[in-house]
Amino acid sequence: MCGIAGIVRADGGIEEEEIVAMRDTLSHRGPDDAGCHLTPDRRVALGHRRLSIIDLSSLGHQPMSNETGTIWIVYNGEVYNFPALRAQLAPTHRFRSRSDTEVLLHAYEEWGIDFLERLRGMFAFALWDGRQRRLLLARDRLGIKPLYYGQIGDDFLFASELKAITRRFPSLPLDESALYDFLTYLYIPTPKTPYRDVRKLPAGHYLLWEEGKTTLAPYWELTCRPGGITREEEAVEGLEHLLDEAVHLRLVSDVPLGLLLSGGVDSSGVTALACRHLQEKGGKVHTFSVGFDEAAFTETPYARIVAERYGTEHVEQHVDLALGRQIYARLHAMYDEPFGDTSAIPTFLVSEVARRHVTVVLSGDGGDEVFGGYTRYGEMLEASGPLPVGRLLGPAGRSRIIRGFLGHYPARWRGRYRFLRALLDPLEAYCMLMGGILKEEKAFLLRPEVVRRFRDYDDYWFFRQHWIEDLDPLTRLQYLDLKTYLPDDILTKVDRASMAVSLEVRVPILDHEVVEFVFSLPVAVRNPGNRPKYLLKRMLAPFLPERILARRKQGFAIPLSRWAAGGMLETSGGEIPFLQPQPPKGANRSEFAILLDALLRGWFAEHAPSSGG
Repeated sequence: MCGIAGIVRADGGIEEEEIVAMRDTLSHRGPDDAGCHLTPDRRVALGHRRLSIIDLSSLGHQPMSNETGTIWIVYNGEVYNFPALRAQLAPTHRFRSRSDTEVLLHAYEEWGIDFLERLRGMFAFALWDGRQRRLLLARDRLGIKPLYYGQIGDDFLFASELKAITRRFPSLPLDESALYDFLTYLYIPTPKTPYRDVRKLPAGHYLLWEEGKTTLAPYWELTCRPGGITREEEAVEGLEHLLDEAVHLRLVSDVPLGLLLSGGVDSSGVTALACRHLQEKGGKVHTFSVGFDEAAFTETPYARIVAERYGTEHVEQHVDLALGRQIYARLHAMYDEPFGDTSAIPTFLVSEVARRHVTVVLSGDGGDEVFGGYTRYGEMLEASGPLPVGRLLGPAGRSRIIRGFLGHYPARWRGRYRFLRALLDPLEAYCMLMGGILKEEKAFLLRPEVVRRFRDYDDYWFFRQHWIEDLDPLTRLQYLDLKTYLPDDILTKVDRASMAVSLEVRVPILDHEVVEFVFSLPVAVRNPGNRPKYLLKRMLAPFLPERILARRKQGFAIPLSRWAAGGMLETSGGEIPFLQPQPPKGANRSEFAILLDALLRGWFAEHAPSSGG
């Protein structure tokens, strides 16, 4: 895994120190090597920080060029089918290294932009084609690896993290709508960032820069239409073949490799499949897990069961309020933008623990989205039926009732969601289940003038883009999460937390061939009766104890209520151009409202030099 950055300036004049400064803000992503390349006319500069995983020699140094020096690449990620691609290219191309980076260069030479469709892995890269004078940016299908870009003045810039761009331009105007969106989704949705001039490259897309003009286009789309398999046994066999292959491909490494093991079905399944291959080679397999000082939030006993079954060298770390507060204080610097998923705290901790022993780990991320594991799916499906009462009341009447309810009933009243659900459209209800704040509750956090500016704003525009009515209800929710929550929350969380300690995380469940196979199956086969992870559990039955397969989903949540009561979310208030002067208080304010307000205040204090309208 690595960090990449670059500048394109049509009139030239780029100085080496400009790209070096951007590049070295990403040193945590690549502590092993650093390089940069300026074209002779100084119109293009590429920077790279390397975490050496495959071909540790200097031949893997980046930026890397083809034999003639006309095409250059900076690349972050791993393409797992690179040996097969190399074999196809070998008759007509000369290779100098064993790296997958060089395979990408020659694949582009051979197949042009269409080579993206041949890649199997996680990646974000920039490729400068000096012959055609164009820059190609691309991001993997599911959004495992990040890539930011923007046109700022005379410069077109890109980088793995926002901090590299704000290092070059520290006083960018804010995108107030992105900060407002954060209160809805708990993250800033793609393509937005906190800054008007900087965007996120969407998953499964590429961008071409030519003569100052950019073209953004998708190269992959998930098709959610049942194919030919209708028998459960055939589906189980097909899934085992593809998932086992995906795990096996991700075990290739020239540095020590281990497994993140939470004790849930997904990570336990990946561990079981990986151990079959790793233990054939001999030696110990390392597994890592993190728990809390509150038993209701800890899965470590289940992780131990799997570790003992497969004889792994298991390492545990427990986090308490004091340690949680230390990590919480680092989140703003780690994520560069407001980010509301507090499981970033244990994710960082388990990454830090793993990095003491290995450089690469496999994880079970993506299992809930791919196999239908979230409990909120069941809650949404149970509530589907008649139109919400809110549509009958009209917008004004509905808002009056919600405001009155929020002002009088405590946030911890168990009937809060069920009462409000009758007033909400499906997208509103789904956001609320995920912790997002309704428009009516935002009014308690935001300044009155901000509330007025967003009165007619569509809070759910992001979900609406990916809400496909003609899919069955369960698949509709899974597809929505794959397009939104997965790349912008889960994978963002894992990338920043792991790369902060220079750890590469590989996610075999998100192999696109596995994802395509699962979504080609009828719901009656993969989730009969909407049973969570039914197909995955059937496949894993020979490999995992029934105690693991039968347990209820727990998730990677922190004891937020107790930690908040312990002062973790305390803020100083003050004049911040967006929020009310003082943080929200009282029993009527939801836990998430208090959390998101605290995170926004912390981000403004650290990152926001100016405001935008």
